[in-house]
Amino acid sequence: MKASSGLALIGGSMQFLLLLALLVLVPSSPVDGQVSKLKKQLAAAIAGDDFRAGSVAVDRLVEEGSKKAIEALVDVGLIGEAYALERYIGSKLVGMPAGESFERLCELARKHGNPKARIVLTLVLASRQEKVAYTAVLTNLYDRDDSVALTSVEALVKKDHLGSVSHLIEALSRQEKSGKQEGLVAYEIRKALLGLTAEDFVRADDWRNWWGPREANFKKPEPGTVTRSGMTSVRKDPPAFFGMEVAAKRVLFLLDVSGSMEIRDPMPENPGDGDTKPGGTHVGPKPAEPEPAEAPESRMRLRRVQKELIVTIDKLSADTQFNIVTFNHQIHMFHGKTLVSANSKNKRKAIAFIRNFNAQGETWTDDALEESFGFSDLRAIFVLSDGAPRRANTLLSVEPILEWVREANRFKRIRINTVGFKQAGKSLRAFMRKLARQNNGEYKELR
Repeated sequence: MKASSGLALIGGSMQFLLLLALLVLVPSSPVDGQVSKLKKQLAAAIAGDDFRAGSVAVDRLVEEGSKKAIEALVDVGLIGEAYALERYIGSKLVGMPAGESFERLCELARKHGNPKARIVLTLVLASRQEKVAYTAVLTNLYDRDDSVALTSVEALVKKDHLGSVSHLIEALSRQEKSGKQEGLVAYEIRKALLGLTAEDFVRADDWRNWWGPREANFKKPEPGTVTRSGMTSVRKDPPAFFGMEVAAKRVLFLLDVSGSMEIRDPMPENPGDGDTKPGGTHVGPKPAEPEPAEAPESRMRLRRVQKELIVTIDKLSADTQFNIVTFNHQIHMFHGKTLVSANSKNKRKAIAFIRNFNAQGETWTDDALEESFGFSDLRAIFVLSDGAPRRANTLLSVEPILEWVREANRFKRIRINTVGFKQAGKSLRAFMRKLARQNNGEYKELR
């Protein structure tokens, strides 16, 4: 028995050694070898910031088109190391033919270990019509990373398809079970449901009870229709900044305190309120127009901001973390480069900080935005300004600023809400609208 066992052991060892020798001697497939070579070329191009060489490697991997080639593109090119190449790869993947490799791409959108890759692929698949692509986008509603989940909501809003309603309701339910019913993801889900159905319920159970009997025959309402209150908040009196709800639990207020914030805007005219001029034909010399009275201090832009922000800070819930940053040609922060809890002590300090605002200097919005992206894990920024970005009394081109923010925010998915002043001119209003729109925020115009 012992001898035969020993022979069996020797025989098994010989078989293993023979198999190992065969594996060494048999080369890998030419396709695998080529993909590995192109993957290294792409990595080297990214490391060397060489877009031309990187794009050549991308083109050849796309042309090769195997599952391994797609994996190489995602693993190396979509992890946040090269913005220009990310966009180039995305443009190639959008037109990728259906098949096994495309199905693998959809699988990576759901399961890739890097959330940055899942975000880019969610955006890529949002423009595809295949069921497997739609399923991947829907699945990412439940992603453990809030930025991925928010990207999925954005994609579904753009698709504007009633088939997503049940999934949005389920995602809202999961947010509630996780204790996040007052968070930004839940808020954005409710906004998406409002846009799709023109109904506005707070709780997932209410949504299910309403949607269940209507799902089969429901017809999408006309744009702009809202059949209920139009409020998406869990709270009856949520904190808001100039009418925009502060739904995020990690929020920054970025405020212009340049010299023009001392301007006092006249009260807006409201025809029909008894201040219209009488009709008829005047006979004789026309009486002189009275000098317009100076607007009261309460109409000073800075005072209006101070008053509103104090109310907003006072209403923040204790589980919210916040900071306040003011900017002109300098930047001042309420509490350094960290967010603080909205407890009573920090609220009192913040309100004292707000009351000491002083308007002077220029509007260096570009520096202020760059500074704001240095805060960790922000979910929302409220930007208020009354002037277009400028340096040395010269207006700056806003396109480079918008492009910088687009790149900086592509994985963070921070909601940027903006507030401008109607009297401040078209350049400012256009810039603030674009800044909000490209970052899934709201724009509010003050008069």
